[in-house]
Amino acid sequence: MSFQDEIQRVATEGTLGVVWLIGDDGKIYYTYGEWAVDPLVAFNAWKAQNPAVNLGGIKFTVIAISPERLISKNMGGQGYVIVAKCANWPGAIVAWAPATVQMDYAYAAAARLAAKVQG
Repeated sequence: MSFQDEIQRVATEGTLGVVWLIGDDGKIYYTYGEWAVDPLVAFNAWKAQNPAVNLGGIKFTVIAISPERLISKNMGGQGYVIVAKCANWPGAIVAWAPATVQMDYAYAAAARLAAKVQG
């Protein structure tokens, strides 16, 4: 399954509502969906391994942070912001998942997308 096919699958399932592909150079190379939050804030927090994430005035609590991922949950119960490092390309997938999706399932979907990105 291609990257585009995987995007369509997770969007149709409702697993991830918004997806960005961001390079290590800080450029956004792909966007699916819209959200009023700057994905670079989450990407830069992950790169700096900084657990304090404030996205557009919305406070997120970081649940997991490592060189491979960042998982954060909105304190208002509106969902998750996830960063998953790409294995074969210098960058990461940044995604938003609704609160109705189980956190581990949302991260797995973002990680599958990250694995599909080829450099």
